[in-house]
Amino acid sequence: MKDNQQKLFSEFTPATNEQWAEQIKKDLKGADYKTELSWQTLEGITPLPFYSRNDLKGIPAETIPSTTRVWQRCEPVFETDPAAINTSIQRAIKGGANSIQIKCEITSGDQILGGNITGAQIHSQKDFDRLFESVDLKSCSLVFDSEAASPVLLAMLLNHTDTFKSASFLFDPFTYHAKHGRKPLPDEKLPALISQMQGRSNIRCLAGDGLFYHRAGCTIVQEIAIVLAIASEYLMSVDETTRPGAAKSFIAKLSAGPLYFPEIAKFRAIRRLWGSLLQAYGVDKEIPLYIHAETTPQNKTATDSHNNMLRATTEAMSAVLGGVDSLTITPFDAVYQKPNDFSLRIARNVHHVVRDEAHLNKVADPAAGSYYIEQLTDQIAKESWDFFRLIENQGGFVKALENRVLQSEINKSKKRKLEAYSTRKRVLTGTNSYPNPDEELPNSLNRPEGTDALIYTKSNYSPDMERLIPSLREHLTNGGTVGDSAKSFLEPQKVLYTTLEEFNAGELFDLLRSKTNHITKKLGRKPRVSLIPVGDVKWRKLRATFAQNLLGCAGFDIENHAGFEMIDEAVNEINPDSSDIFVLCGSDKEYEKFVHPFCEAYLKKGILLLAGSPGDREKAYRDSGIDEFMMTGMNVPEFLGRLQQKLTEEAL
Repeated sequence: MKDNQQKLFSEFTPATNEQWAEQIKKDLKGADYKTELSWQTLEGITPLPFYSRNDLKGIPAETIPSTTRVWQRCEPVFETDPAAINTSIQRAIKGGANSIQIKCEITSGDQILGGNITGAQIHSQKDFDRLFESVDLKSCSLVFDSEAASPVLLAMLLNHTDTFKSASFLFDPFTYHAKHGRKPLPDEKLPALISQMQGRSNIRCLAGDGLFYHRAGCTIVQEIAIVLAIASEYLMSVDETTRPGAAKSFIAKLSAGPLYFPEIAKFRAIRRLWGSLLQAYGVDKEIPLYIHAETTPQNKTATDSHNNMLRATTEAMSAVLGGVDSLTITPFDAVYQKPNDFSLRIARNVHHVVRDEAHLNKVADPAAGSYYIEQLTDQIAKESWDFFRLIENQGGFVKALENRVLQSEINKSKKRKLEAYSTRKRVLTGTNSYPNPDEELPNSLNRPEGTDALIYTKSNYSPDMERLIPSLREHLTNGGTVGDSAKSFLEPQKVLYTTLEEFNAGELFDLLRSKTNHITKKLGRKPRVSLIPVGDVKWRKLRATFAQNLLGCAGFDIENHAGFEMIDEAVNEINPDSSDIFVLCGSDKEYEKFVHPFCEAYLKKGILLLAGSPGDREKAYRDSGIDEFMMTGMNVPEFLGRLQQKLTEEAL
């Protein structure tokens, strides 16, 4: 058998990188493959089209394992009433979830207006205990997306009488700076709070919220670096003796984004860098990094929303292959409504398919040894460490915010991504490309989040910052509320920082569809478009398809035609009074003879468009009556917005 194997493999002559490069160059007819086949990821990395064994030289050979290959199948809860949340938790566990994510955030207002609580309405210990009635917490992990409310919810959990498996609190006081432009507490109080939040064996309470920065538009490289910089702030805030406990309490909250292979590499890269960070602080580098990932909301759309299922599936696979410890798969309709039983079940079942059918839980590090992923991991790790050092050279994460360095870098990335989606270089199938103009959009494009005022009692709670969690436990046991104690862990300071704003790529196009609905109500019908393909058969079909795809993004009623040889044939068949927009579709060579008769026939009957670039004939075509030109690479939302504005003016 051994001899046969040797003979078999000897038949294949190893190829060098140079030979591969020469073959590719030949296939590309002499073009440089690094230019022709380069992938502009917009994520701070530019992968080459191919790699070989030689490219692995110098890359660390060790695997980058997670704490376990069996990730926590986390299901988010969208109910707000404690009794309804309890029902949702039991249904999720029955359906196979083994981790529950509960959102509960508080905002602290001034003394007159008080504050609000968003998400789960947990005002008291009684409310908290109601969440978990008849729930077996010994086999279920808990994730509290609780931000500033984490200290009081931690106290409630410690007061709860049932034994629980483990819990994570996504508490990140440093990201509070970036979200709200101010510190959550005075400088002298924050270190004591951080010290008290860490050090429990089955509870993690110190988070680096990379997902927020991802939603604000940062790159993969920036996301990793920012999370490491936040971890550095925690380690610097506590004394040397408690740093190991802080490291064990840290959670990297990361996005599971749309770029499959780079995302796999991202999760592997941050584990490698985590060891380097711990080493720098004199902490055991073998302390594993706990990663909680969530499928990104950035590319989820209200239009053709079932595509969100496919997007979330590939994102979940990249997270699992990258070795996350906990994964939340957000339901496909969460972007515009409270998810229903169907969307929750589909999201939950993605976990089961990935685990039980794809068997991705059977291998310690599935990506290990892949030339491509190993190279991506190494490149992302190096670029991320450089960006981390940039932050540290500013004096750390908070100083980098204060100096507006992070905001500037993230906003540059955000601008590039928005431009890519707007020009359709990044495709959102069914939204900015291949849309269904006949689709009915939901009534609202924003999912309402339950918000209510904090409840206050006559309690004279006075916190002891040196033993805050024990004092909160006593306060809650005696009937106190979150509102009574809010100022002990949330006391927003003066606004000092420029905030970062989140964005949703599909929202640009969802809003266009919504505006078309408003125009439809004013007109009593959908805006109508007539495509007029004339001349060269090949070009008129290409341009008509291009125009239909682009204009369909706004949800217009589009009528296409088989095509005509001359403009007068089109005029005989297409009534000038039948549409609001007329589009001339043909070849650049023939436009010079078609534009004038086209404009003469349809001028003042509607908006006149030309599919293609006018070149040096733009002024002449505009003088004839062409209103707009439709070209590859144009900003589609801006273009469609101008059309909608003209339609609105005509409807008045």
